[in-house]
Amino acid sequence: MTPRVTQVCYTTRDIEATAKAIAAIDGIGPFFCAEVPQQNLVYRDRRLGNGRVQVAFAYKGDLQYELIQAPSDAPSFYTELLGDRREAFHHTYLSSDEDYDALVARYTAAGEPLAYWGTAGDHGIRFGFLDATARLGHFIETLETRKMSGPSAEIFTYYERMKVVCAQWDGQRPIRLLAEVAGVAPAADLTRIAREHPGSTE
Repeated sequence: MTPRVTQVCYTTRDIEATAKAIAAIDGIGPFFCAEVPQQNLVYRDRRLGNGRVQVAFAYKGDLQYELIQAPSDAPSFYTELLGDRREAFHHTYLSSDEDYDALVARYTAAGEPLAYWGTAGDHGIRFGFLDATARLGHFIETLETRKMSGPSAEIFTYYERMKVVCAQWDGQRPIRLLAEVAGVAPAADLTRIAREHPGSTE
């Protein structure tokens, strides 16, 4: 597969406000929210351990829009390009069937090494963000997709379902749960997200 950009991502200090603004002004939505566990995190060669990141996804055609909530209590990889703004363009996702290590090595040799990396989800799939800020002004995300099969590949099914919903969206409920397209909505998740995003579970 020829490498191609299939996602653009904005980091934000207020994921709900940003999602609602993009939905209202750009007509992109609805956004599906979730929390993603991350393990073995390394930020510019400093080991951070494990964490969780709040994300939201929507589609315009085949292009995915991702929002990531930047932490408010300390500088982080997700605040690097924010400055004093509420939201800022942060990275693209490069979809490719190239071997993960080979791709990282190729960019590193070109002077664009990983700035942030770790493993994601319950299946330990490697992800990384290549530092292309000097050349492009943003990061490039890559993912170890060759090892994603079975349960670890279910997210791609959810993405296809999101595309269908977004293509038919009538402007209502701009913020929703990813659990809606996953076919499961644990009570604890519904309670927590309903509290954080009123109206998302109605």
